[in-house]
This record gives sequence, structure tokens and C-alpha cells, in this order.
Amino acid sequence: MKVWIDALTPKHYLMTRALEDSFLKDGNELFITLREYEELQRVFARITLNSKYAVVGSHGGGDLREKLVQSGKRILELSNLISDLKPDISISFGSPEAARVSFGLGIPHILVCDSPHSTFVCRLTVPLSSYLLTPWIIKKEKFVKYGIENKRILKYKSLDPTSWLYRKNIWPPKNRIEELSAGSIVIRESEYLASYIKDHVDFEKFALDIANEYPDKKVVLLKRYYNIEKIIGNLVIYGGEFFGPNVLERSYAFVGGGGTMNVEALLLGIKTVSVFSYETDVEAYLLNKGYIKKETDPVKIKEYFDSKEKVNVPKLPDASVEIYNIIKSLQLNVA
Repeated sequence: MKVWIDALTPKHYLMTRALEDSFLKDGNELFITLREYEELQRVFARITLNSKYAVVGSHGGGDLREKLVQSGKRILELSNLISDLKPDISISFGSPEAARVSFGLGIPHILVCDSPHSTFVCRLTVPLSSYLLTPWIIKKEKFVKYGIENKRILKYKSLDPTSWLYRKNIWPPKNRIEELSAGSIVIRESEYLASYIKDHVDFEKFALDIANEYPDKKVVLLKRYYNIEKIIGNLVIYGGEFFGPNVLERSYAFVGGGGTMNVEALLLGIKTVSVFSYETDVEAYLLNKGYIKKETDPVKIKEYFDSKEKVNVPKLPDASVEIYNIIKSLQLNVA
């Protein structure tokens, strides 16, 4: 089979790199497209692909008009590239451009998505997808409302970060900030330019409050979107290249303003508090099971981190293998 995968974010890229192993092992031909996006380029520079790839178009930033313009340009570029490639199927993790180009060229599009809360992306991808693959904890009706038949939604019993957490062979060597994070409290800023984020927390002030609660520990705030490095007492504010699992695996605790690193930390056995302003389906499940806490008060966060309470998460299957097996079973239907 000739397969096209479109990856737009670091998470998309890591999922692609994991799926690549299974596709290539079975003799499939892969072509991967990326976009110019600083956070994606950082991961791409450290974890290499084994397939042909192309960088097409760029991220539109926080401006709505620029998002539209860049998406339109990317659709045009991809339409030329993919019409020549003639793949049997396409796969994305929420790419409006991949869904639209696939639909326009008559290519079955498989959407892998654990984010029904990302309303705008879902409205632009779900109804144009032949199949939608999602973790077992997400109810089908969360996606049906976007315009896909119930029978075309297929579930896998795992969480996406297992795909790269179980492949330590692809983890890059630790850089300076990843070494520095050992024993520290790590905080990840929200992806505030994403369409579903409606409020922007002052994470520098919040991180400083956490640092004040822990004068004898290092606190590392991982910023988004721009390069920065400054130190305020025991607080390190860093915006630059890092690989999440490298930062997390030897950290003391984690405070997450998003979804993916929360799950990474949890699966690595790190105590995790979420300050994500939007409660996702995955987060709701983790909260209900008591695997993570939702808290914004630095004093209460410290109480939880310092408590003897343990979190034991059952081992999950490799999500990328689960996803690949489902796609493989669909070959006769979508090829």
C-alpha cells in the first residue's frame, strides 16, 4: 500500500514516527508531509524519519486571517504534490488540509483523533474522513455530532503517548535543559495559540508562585512559541528545544497546561497536576480514576506532590500498534 501521512505538531510527528515502524515492516510505501512550525521542527531535527518526506506550508500563528491564508496555500501545494503521488490512503491526526485534499482527490482519509474538544479542527476534518480512530474512553457521540457515521468510528484501548514512550530507541540524547530538569518540578505552558484555548494564564507568575513554595527545589517552566532562557532564583524559564519524556522521566513532579505531556508524565510514573483550562475527555477519564489532580493553588499543589499518595496506572498496549492493526484490517475497504 502507498500511504500518505500528514503531521502538523510534535505529537503528530511522534505518532507518525511510531506508525512508520509498523507500515515499513510490512512492506508499505510511506510519504510524510510536515509544515514549517517551530515546535515541530525542533522534534524533527532530533528524531529522524525512515521514509520520504516533504515540508509543505507553514503554521498561521495566532491571527485568524493568517491561519486561513496559510491553510489555503497549503491545500494548493498539497493538491499538486498528492495528485502526483497517488496514495491509496491518507492518515492525519487532525489536519484540515489533509482531509480536504484527500476528499477532493478521492483518497480515503483516516483520522486518528483523541481531541473532540478541538471544535474547529474536528469540523474541518471529521466529516471528510472515511474512518475515525479514537481511544476507547471517548464516546462516539462526541464525534458523530461533527458529521460522521457511528459505524465509521473505531476504538483502540490505549492512550497515544504509549506510541513513543514504548520506543525508547527513538528518544534523542538528553540536551542541557533535559539534564537540568532531573529532580525538578516541571511546568508546561498552555498552547495558547490553539483555536480551542479561550483564556491565557500568566504561567510565569504561576511558576514563580510554585518556586516560592519550593525554595529548595528547582522549578522549570517550559514556554511555548519563542526562544527564551532566564533564571529567577530557583526558577528556570525556558523556551527552546526539548523532548518531553527526556525532561519528565527523572523529574520530581509535573504541572501541565495541556494534554499530551500530562499523559506522558503519568505513564512515566510522575505525579501530575493539570492546570489545563479546558477539560478534555482524556483528562476527565484520568481525573475520574484519580490518576491526576486538577488544581491551581500552589499550596495545595505542593501538598499533593509531597504526600505519600501513589498513582498506579495499569500498563496499556502500544497505541500505534493498535492503530496500525485497525488500519490494516480496513485495507480491503479503503484501498
